[in-house]
Amino acid sequence: MDNFNIMMIISICSLIIALISIYFSLKNKKRYEKLAIKLGNGQNIVDILKDYINKVNDLDKKDDQIIEYCNKINEEINKNIKKIGLIKYNLYNTTKNDLSFALALLDNENNGVIINSIYGIDYSNVYCKLIIKGKCKDRLSKEENEALDIAKGK
Repeated sequence: MDNFNIMMIISICSLIIALISIYFSLKNKKRYEKLAIKLGNGQNIVDILKDYINKVNDLDKKDDQIIEYCNKINEEINKNIKKIGLIKYNLYNTTKNDLSFALALLDNENNGVIINSIYGIDYSNVYCKLIIKGKCKDRLSKEENEALDIAKGK
């Protein structure tokens, strides 16, 4: 019977300690809630922090959208004319000025056009040739080749 009494005393003590722990836990919870409301100027600080975290996540999404938009702009910019080569010449030596010209307009990948304007005393002709990857399927004149080389940086 001594063991039973000892076990009963230990059980009662354990129950009392558990009740005291629950009491202090509830008391600390109420103190925490009061402190959270006090820190939040009348609002619960936990709700304020959750709202703040949601706003930060929204900003991250907007940053991703901005980065995607900038990448699209960079792709488009690479298609713009970036390289220019110009040669002025006098094809027929009939005028005192070099009024004929060959103009190469290329993007970063050396795609573009060559515009060749030939000026004579009684006429003027303009020709356009397509350039793909720095090459032309049509035959180029000496001046057109020079303008293309200047545009490609050679």
